[in-house]
Amino acid sequence: MITSKVYVVNSVDLISAVQRLPKVLAFPPIEAKFATTICASSKEANDIIANNLNGEQGDWGYSHDLYKSMNAALAPGPGLDGMNRIMVQTIASALDRLGPQDSRNTIIGLGEWTRHEITMATTFSAYGKHNPFNNPQVENAFWDFEKGLVTIMINRFPSLIARKAYRGRERVSKAFREYFEAQHHKFGSMLVQERYATSERHGVSVEDIARYEVGNSLAVLVNTAPAVFWTLFYICSHPITLEECRREVESIVEVSKGPDRIRRTVDITKVKQSCPLLTSTFQEVLRQRTLGTQVRLVMEDTMLENKYLLKQDSTIIMPSRVIHTDPAIWGPDVSEFNHKRFAKDKKSQNTSIKPNPKAFRVFGGGTTLCPGRHFAMTEILSTVVMFILRYDLIPLDGKWTPPKTDHSNIASVVMEPDTDIRVEVVPRGEVANCDWNFKLADSAMIFEVAAEDKHE
Repeated sequence: MITSKVYVVNSVDLISAVQRLPKVLAFPPIEAKFATTICASSKEANDIIANNLNGEQGDWGYSHDLYKSMNAALAPGPGLDGMNRIMVQTIASALDRLGPQDSRNTIIGLGEWTRHEITMATTFSAYGKHNPFNNPQVENAFWDFEKGLVTIMINRFPSLIARKAYRGRERVSKAFREYFEAQHHKFGSMLVQERYATSERHGVSVEDIARYEVGNSLAVLVNTAPAVFWTLFYICSHPITLEECRREVESIVEVSKGPDRIRRTVDITKVKQSCPLLTSTFQEVLRQRTLGTQVRLVMEDTMLENKYLLKQDSTIIMPSRVIHTDPAIWGPDVSEFNHKRFAKDKKSQNTSIKPNPKAFRVFGGGTTLCPGRHFAMTEILSTVVMFILRYDLIPLDGKWTPPKTDHSNIASVVMEPDTDIRVEVVPRGEVANCDWNFKLADSAMIFEVAAEDKHE
């Protein structure tokens, strides 16, 4: 918990200034405290993390090496391609199962479906064929843990005060320990292999590697599922948006004759090049539905931009929600959903103010820019593309009513819906009786979702 003086930074220019001083306005000490509390790692592991934690003695240490290995594994290249391809095929199979059963359309809870299927697609892409989350007990235990995250953070005795969340964490940690002890990570992604190798090289025990992996799972799972939920919600609840995005995506479908039926093939890579409206829609959804806050610790008295004195041991918080709802940044229609707001073609933007890339704070920025943003973007847009091409979603109560988001937890960047929406999944008649093939060529071209991506 924060007990020191707190500075709230809600200016885009000042946030950029904070990011330019990562050594004195530091994130690693905040992250280490979060990890040790949430994961319940041992004193030995905590000491390893603390060694040159903020890089005061140079670019070395466990934290530095771990960041380096994760960024390399998740950067465009073979490691990311491998994860993406497994993810795309897993989602495509899940969409196949949504077809009519016994001549009846499938009915799902949109939130429940996205959470389960995104969990499966993400974890299989990361952990491979021995994925611990393939056990329903482990999957359910993880979400029990996630739900009680705040209680675990603020209580010294979580085994008594937050029993369900505590037991969930211990069950998932046990599953990861068995996974690593059996050397199953050798069949996993480059990301998991490199993360394990870095931890082992620094002397972290298998028990603690497993505990940290529970925290890593929070990072890759908690925000993707609600992002898919809200993107589908906004597209399907705005007919014009649905029509325009669907038309755009249909332009990249390749149609060929199969032995028995028409075959429709979609290379998800082409979405990055040929679907600017869909990408703009997704960014606008995140602008509307994110609440993440970046936090920094002031390591020494610092004069920011020769104007603001920040005292040592104070805390800086930078709430994205304030930036994303500022009419001075986004214009008088800031509270409205405008799916063309982020369109690269200025004529298509349909807004009075051109968006400032630095004001889009969903994935953070600077040295703490989310390393998994490319995978997350591909996963979310792949799922959305498959849905709008193959199905119509019809809410059972006849209207799209946005659920409240009062209970999103502390790890959430994207708001989590408090209640679900029951929908009927209706195959689109003109494309129902065909074979669908979804693939991904490579990750050489990225989705530009942060100001820093424009320089990659």
